[in-house]
Amino acid sequence: MSSSDSLPKTEKYPHEKLTLDGSNYSQWATGFKMWAGGIGLWSYVNGDEIEPSPPALLSDPDQNIICKEKHDERVKVYKQRRLLALSALSTAIDAQDFVYLRDIDDPHIAWIALEKKYLPQKTIRFNQYLDRLFTLLKAHDSASIAETLQTLIILKADLVALSVAPTTTTPSTSTSSTATQKEEYKIPDTIFVHILL
Repeated sequence: MSSSDSLPKTEKYPHEKLTLDGSNYSQWATGFKMWAGGIGLWSYVNGDEIEPSPPALLSDPDQNIICKEKHDERVKVYKQRRLLALSALSTAIDAQDFVYLRDIDDPHIAWIALEKKYLPQKTIRFNQYLDRLFTLLKAHDSASIAETLQTLIILKADLVALSVAPTTTTPSTSTSSTATQKEEYKIPDTIFVHILL
């Protein structure tokens, strides 16, 4: 990132905000990642972008001054972009969740706090979907088959949305653990077919 990089313009989040009950967390997290990535701010939210390290000291004092000025400019741009990312995050959440943005200037900390609040609720909703799935009445004629099929399509779409893996990654996150997260809420298609028939 050079000091000549222009700062992105923070716009209002164009999709549905994160609801206070967390019912749309998976869809919201995916949508926010795509949107923030599109305006060049996602790396500040997920923690990939870190503050530039100070330059190594050189034997030439004049070169040290030039390097320090360039470094100071890079740090300034970094901090401005980080605040822009925090501002972008604030446009995508309910005002009652602003408590997670208070007294911090790091959007990554806010993102993790929101994830810790809303991610555990996925398991609760998964169990609710299972209850709905296994309490569906068996189809017995063409009309009830069509109705049951429509319900199953909606339920499956809800489960697919619920199965979106968390978008925050850490250096310790391995490929295998990510795959496990993606499969966490998967239900085999044979179960849907069994319920339909």
